[in-house]
Amino acid sequence: MVAGSFALEVDCKDTVEAVYGDPGVLPAEKGAILKCVKEKDLTKEQLQATAKDYVGKPFTSGAHVYRVLYRTERGDSANTPGYSSASVYIPDTPRVAAGGGQLLPVIVSSHGTAGQAPNCAPTKNEGTAYMTYPIVGAGFAVIAPDLAGYSNYGAANNPPSGYAQAADVGKSTLDGARALRKMFPASVSDKVVILGHSQGGGTTLAALALSDTYGSGGTLAGVVAYAPLWLNEASWGALPLLADTYTFASAAFINAVDIWYIYTHGELLDGPGHGGDPFVASSRAAIKSLVDTKCDISADLLAPLGKDIRDVLDPAWQTSVKSDAALGSGCGDALCRKWHDRFAADRPHLTGNVGKIPILLPYGGKDTTIPADRMACVIDRLDTDKANYKLCFQPDAAHTPVVNVTADYANDWIAARTLGAAEPPPCPGVFPKPACATPPPND
Repeated sequence: MVAGSFALEVDCKDTVEAVYGDPGVLPAEKGAILKCVKEKDLTKEQLQATAKDYVGKPFTSGAHVYRVLYRTERGDSANTPGYSSASVYIPDTPRVAAGGGQLLPVIVSSHGTAGQAPNCAPTKNEGTAYMTYPIVGAGFAVIAPDLAGYSNYGAANNPPSGYAQAADVGKSTLDGARALRKMFPASVSDKVVILGHSQGGGTTLAALALSDTYGSGGTLAGVVAYAPLWLNEASWGALPLLADTYTFASAAFINAVDIWYIYTHGELLDGPGHGGDPFVASSRAAIKSLVDTKCDISADLLAPLGKDIRDVLDPAWQTSVKSDAALGSGCGDALCRKWHDRFAADRPHLTGNVGKIPILLPYGGKDTTIPADRMACVIDRLDTDKANYKLCFQPDAAHTPVVNVTADYANDWIAARTLGAAEPPPCPGVFPKPACATPPPND
């Protein structure tokens, strides 16, 4: 089968339903294609019509769309074999390299917060179209993983995706590059670019940190992290100290992330049924139901549980964890140390070889999801690590629109690193960086 200049070299005769079912016996090879279905073809006009908020050059390519399940590894201490569903978009008009003759890189697109339940998998609702369509529309090949845990949800040895659990999301992302390469091994170069927004921006940086030891499925040429959630993960342990400010009614999203982070880490790292351990017994069934079934944990869903996060987290857990998380005051017991170690592991330093990989960091001046004083923490951390980043500030863009207004620039930036194209000009704005907000400390 030929897709544009791409020759598909794996069997692709499964059904969409099979992608989300039992994968069978897992092979040893990371990135191995377990299930594959050819979904549809989209013209460049259809792509552009769906990406209606995109601002940039007109699309030059349509897409051949596949849905796959591939082998990966989980982020637990046993490195348990796992599997991730993904959408794959192959251009019908590949981008031409400067001077011609070069193969396209592999691009991995990491989704933002979508909920942890199986029905929240972005492949089921084109949840990454605002990012992936401009990429394939510019002639690049891209794979957009759901991450391990979404497909075959709740099966044995398949806990939910660990929200912002660096090893769990990082491995699924890096193995996404391997998976696309196994589909079209003769049609892509060895170069890999990882791109993501918000939670997905954090995922890209986690994958970058992991790439030196886990491997990137090629040669990592660059990372695009749109408004990345790359804050001290101790924030989720510190929230009880800030609960009067971040109530269920006033800050449902932040509380939802807190619940997703704590619950999924328990399920992944402590074992099945232990996601509820940090919560009061009376709330555990409701918390499990929210995680298992809801993509948007809204204020009205949280209201029956209480006023704020203090009403659902176990008092002993709060006493142990919150002060050190918020103030960096030092742990007094093993429970605190366990969670402190998890917070630290989920925001690894970008040092050594990975610190040399170029990072494009788009951010909007009207972002209220990751406000300026929190983005300052991201930048300060990258400066501490001496990371090789370029800030692309868009003064009038909010959290998601920063993708729409920067995607065209990002494509040109990627082409400069992978296809010998000219470096794009500087971005239009200068970020008026405030001081990094605390708590927690910006460790």
